Amino acid sequence: MESPNYADLWNTVKGELEIVCNPMHFKTYIPGVYIKNIDTNDKIIEITALSDLQRNFLEDRMYGYLKRIIAKTIGSEYSLIFSITKKEASKIALDDLGPLFRQDVSSLTTGQMVQNRTDLSETGLNSQYTFDRFIVGNSNRLAYAVSTAIADSPGKVYNPFFLYSGVGMGKTHLVQAIGHEILKKHPNMTVLYKTGEQFLNEVVEALRKGRGGSDTKRSELKSRYRNTDVLIVDDIHSIAGKDTTQEEFFHTFNALHMGQKQIILTSDRAPHEIRTLEERLSSRFASGMIADIQPPDVETRLAILRDRNEEMKLQASDEVLEFIAGVSSANIRELEAKLLQTVTTAKSTGRDLNRDTAISILGEIDKNKPVHITPNVIMREVAKYYGVTLKELKGQRRVKTLVYPRQMCMYILKHTGKINLQAIGDLLGNRDHSTVIHGIGKVEKLSNNNVSITKELDQIKYAIINANE
Repeated sequence: MESPNYADLWNTVKGELEIVCNPMHFKTYIPGVYIKNIDTNDKIIEITALSDLQRNFLEDRMYGYLKRIIAKTIGSEYSLIFSITKKEASKIALDDLGPLFRQDVSSLTTGQMVQNRTDLSETGLNSQYTFDRFIVGNSNRLAYAVSTAIADSPGKVYNPFFLYSGVGMGKTHLVQAIGHEILKKHPNMTVLYKTGEQFLNEVVEALRKGRGGSDTKRSELKSRYRNTDVLIVDDIHSIAGKDTTQEEFFHTFNALHMGQKQIILTSDRAPHEIRTLEERLSSRFASGMIADIQPPDVETRLAILRDRNEEMKLQASDEVLEFIAGVSSANIRELEAKLLQTVTTAKSTGRDLNRDTAISILGEIDKNKPVHITPNVIMREVAKYYGVTLKELKGQRRVKTLVYPRQMCMYILKHTGKINLQAIGDLLGNRDHSTVIHGIGKVEKLSNNNVSITKELDQIKYAIINANE
C-alpha cells in the first residue's frame, strides 16, 4: 500500500478534530502537532507533539477520535504511537503553542523546559494532573485520602491500589497526582505511568520483534516495567481477554509486589466485574485497597467550575457557574467543556456573560440533539430531581415533600410538555381540574418572585431536554 501524504493526512485529521474538540482544547493542544512517520507494513502511525502535555492529551483523551478519523480517511485501521519533537526548547516558538502552554512555560528557562519535558516524558505523567488541581468532595474523599497516604509511603500502605469509576470522574487525574507527589517527596524513586492499551501494544510489539529470533524487545519491556518503584496502569481492563498480555502482566505484578514496589491500577469497573480477566489477576487486583469515585454532586461540580474559572481567568460570574453546575452531567470533562463553550461563544458573539446567555448558549450547543419530550420523561426527571419515586409523585399523599414536586411537575407538563389540564390530572393520580389549576398557579406565582425557583425550573427543563427516552 502506498504511504499517504503526511501533511495532507494531518490537515484532514485537524479539520475533523476541530469539529469534535472543544475550541479551547483545540487551540491549546493541537498547534505544532504533526505526523512524523507512517509504517504501512506494520500499520503504525507516529504522531509527534511539541511537549509532554500535548502528547498526553492526544494519547489519553483523543486516541479513539484520531484512530477513527484516520481509518475513515485512508480506509485502513492503524495503531498510533506518540512522541515528542527532538527540537531544542529554545527553537520552539511560543506562538506555535496554545494559550495554556504559553502560560506554563513563559517563566521557565530553556534548561528548565528541556529538563521538565525530559523528566515527564520518561514517566508518562501529565504535568496538569496534580493534587493541587484536584477538587475534593464527598464523591471522591476516600479515594483522595488513600492517594495522599500512598504518596507519603509508597509500597508500604494500600498496595496494590485499585481505583475505579465511570468515564470522566477524575481517576486518571488522581492516580497521576500520586505519581507527581511521590517524585516530589521521594526524588530518588522512579514512576512509570501507562495505559492498559499502551502496555498491550508494547507486549504485541515485543512479540512481533521477537519472531525474528531476537528477544531484546521483550527483555527491554520486562526491565522497564519491573525495575520501576511505582507502576501506574490506567484502564487496566484493556488487557482483559488478551492471554499473552495478561500472562506478561501477571509476572510483572508479582515481581513488583514481591519487591514492595507500589502498584496503582484504574478501571471503569471493580476487579470482579471485568469480564475475561483471568481469576489470578482479578484476585491480585483485589488483594489491596479498592476505592471508587462516585459522580460529583452539585456542590462539587460548582467547586470544580470555580477552580477552572479562576485558573483560566475566564471571568464567568457565580450565577453562570451555578447554572452550568446544575444542568451539566456528572462527567467532569463535559462539565469543563460546557464552561469553555459558554465563555468562548459569549465572547466571540459579543454577548454579555450572564445566566440568560448561558441558558441560550447551552441550548444552542444541544440543538442538534434529537428531542422527544413525553409526559413520562417529564415526570421521571422531576421525580429524579427532587429525590422521590414516580409512585410517590403520582400518589395521594399530601406531605410538603411531595406536594411541591407534584406542582412543579404540573407546571412543566403544561408549559414544556404542552399537555392539557385534564391529561395532567389523569397522569398525576387522577387529580381533578381545580387541583391542577391551583398547582400550576402556585408555581407561576413562586417563579415570579423567587430566583431559586426559576433556577430549579431551568435545571429540570434542561435535564428533560437532554434525557434519554
